[in-house]
Amino acid sequence: MMSFMRMLWFHTRLFSRNSYFSQLLISSTLSILVLQMLVANEVVGSDTSTIWIRSAVVGMWTVCTVAAGIVGYQRFQGTLVYLVMTPSSPARTLLPLIASAATFGVLAFPLAALGGMLFGNFPEISSWPTLLVGVAALWLSCLAVTTLVASVFVLTPNAITYEGLLAVPFVLLSGVFGVPENLWIGADYFRYILPTTPAVRILLEQPQREDLAPLLLLCLGVVVVWFYLSHNAMNAALDRARFKGSLEVV
Repeated sequence: MMSFMRMLWFHTRLFSRNSYFSQLLISSTLSILVLQMLVANEVVGSDTSTIWIRSAVVGMWTVCTVAAGIVGYQRFQGTLVYLVMTPSSPARTLLPLIASAATFGVLAFPLAALGGMLFGNFPEISSWPTLLVGVAALWLSCLAVTTLVASVFVLTPNAITYEGLLAVPFVLLSGVFGVPENLWIGADYFRYILPTTPAVRILLEQPQREDLAPLLLLCLGVVVVWFYLSHNAMNAALDRARFKGSLEVV
């Protein structure tokens, strides 16, 4: 665990020094915040209490989408071969790299809160413990999703071009901006194949303990499934790289 934390801290520091990722975090978070504030000013009786949370979730996930091309980016830099060809399991060395995106994305929450205060929309937090649990659940959910995304998209050299396509579907399916009232009930249940869906509900609804536990258990259960799928996908990618020679590592 300590080695994982050290590697995660190392990759997160490198991630934060890249101006593109920093600009992506700031622009994606604040642009959604401003857009929601403009809409709220035009619609009488709009609920503005969760604007900063919705903005933070969008900003965090937008940063996480870079996981689609982050392994390929390491290949471009010439460092992927050193991460894969180590005495440790390749999955153990690649997980901190992928997790750096979700970890850096957590900064969207204080950024959105600060941005909201600057625009006169002060964050309303009914329960700090519930909020922290929700952020942790969202981080774990994003990590599970991005691990599978990175494992699948490493198979294509054009993964970076698909990063932008991942943001909107996951945001909508997770219910960040609500769910239509006339939505077919089967489609509503379908949204829960994403671990981010219950995590977003925890953040937006901030439920009491008796309602929090089922959502948290559901989130953790779906996270386990996504990690299992990502483990198999990563093994398949590494098999192509190390044995079949059909996936370029350098």
